[in-house]
Amino acid sequence: MNDLSDSPDALPGFWQAFLDAPMHRVQKLSILALTAMCALDGLDLFAITFAAPVIGREMAIGKAAIGLVLAAALAGMALGSLFLSPLADIYGRRRPLLFSLLMMIGGTLWTALAGNLFDLIGSRLITGLGVGTMAAVINPLAAEYANAKRRDISVAIVNLGLPAGAIVSGILAAWMIPLLGWRALFLVASGLGMVMLAIVLLWLPESIVGILSRGGPATQTRLNHLLNRCGQPASVAPDAIRPRARRRSIRLLLTPAELPATVAAAAIFFLFTLSLYYIQSWVPSLITGAGHTVSQAALAATAMSVSGVLGGSAFAFLVPRLGLKRVVIAAVTLSGLAIALFGVVPMDLPVLVAMSVLVGASTIGGMVNLYAILSRNFPPSARASGIGFVIGVGRFGSALGPALGGLLFSLGHERAMVSLVMAMPALLAAALLLRIRQRDYA
Repeated sequence: MNDLSDSPDALPGFWQAFLDAPMHRVQKLSILALTAMCALDGLDLFAITFAAPVIGREMAIGKAAIGLVLAAALAGMALGSLFLSPLADIYGRRRPLLFSLLMMIGGTLWTALAGNLFDLIGSRLITGLGVGTMAAVINPLAAEYANAKRRDISVAIVNLGLPAGAIVSGILAAWMIPLLGWRALFLVASGLGMVMLAIVLLWLPESIVGILSRGGPATQTRLNHLLNRCGQPASVAPDAIRPRARRRSIRLLLTPAELPATVAAAAIFFLFTLSLYYIQSWVPSLITGAGHTVSQAALAATAMSVSGVLGGSAFAFLVPRLGLKRVVIAAVTLSGLAIALFGVVPMDLPVLVAMSVLVGASTIGGMVNLYAILSRNFPPSARASGIGFVIGVGRFGSALGPALGGLLFSLGHERAMVSLVMAMPALLAAALLLRIRQRDYA
């Protein structure tokens, strides 16, 4: 038997029993807690976009400086995903999760107290580091809390927290900024982070993979305690636990057996985020450029977020019936077609809102279920490292998508041509998904 069951058919008996058993209340509440943490990610990330115009006026800084503030968070997310997520494959899942929450709390609190541009850039960088690390940790945790039957839908539900958090961020910003000022928004975000920190410290369990990753003489005791909490008998025998070489996770991803899957997953994620962030970033500008008001553009953006949550849920519930890979390919393909179609439909407001609903449902539906494929794509002992690497690569796509769209517009290309070009990466991602073999690590 491999030391952390890197082979899908090499599970010790207690682990297989955990995967086969119905999900206990503790497991379901753990998934709910992870969803709330993902929503906190969305709240932290999108709060600055709503506050940016007010911050610019208050601190007398221009759009270029605000752009640096926004870019700092994206850079931090990429660095956290790439370089801090492997800690979860070395020291267990809970410790890096606590560390990421501390960074997010500190970053948002620093933002609330910021007095100059340096404070804003530094605080958003720290917040981004926390968000990037958390994103790479909560996805493995979601997969590892769930049983085999509910794993895919559990990962999808957790990732629906991000668009839900974006919606909450917009609602809070619309109410709080005019009444209490922009700093109150970040104080609330840091306060919610402290609540989540307490939940992780006092209640959230470590996963089986996290316990095995951490190792030590108390491994058997911790595993049996987890099984008891989840309503299963304490059945871990000493000979079912094997030591593993620490700091092995990154090297495992680079082996000939794992490297092709790692590169393919990163390419798919990069291509899809390229298309997704183009359309999410440019929809408001395209609508206002057609003569509609900022409020009407905000309506379309909100419709996109709401439909994303609903569409993501609908696609997730189709997974047990149609299969994970088929559902993701369908959603990603529909995303590419919807983005291309957005470029040619009439610019009447009802049509644009309807298209925003279609784009939101397909793009976010594709993304949250793509995370479920990622959770199965990497062996347990390198799952956080693999997901972190793929998410980190995807961050470059999220930055390149809006910039490439802007470049094409600046060169004089019309909406139809730009949207068609920017739809191609999503369609290419769907084609790559068709060609890769679906993996199924425990």
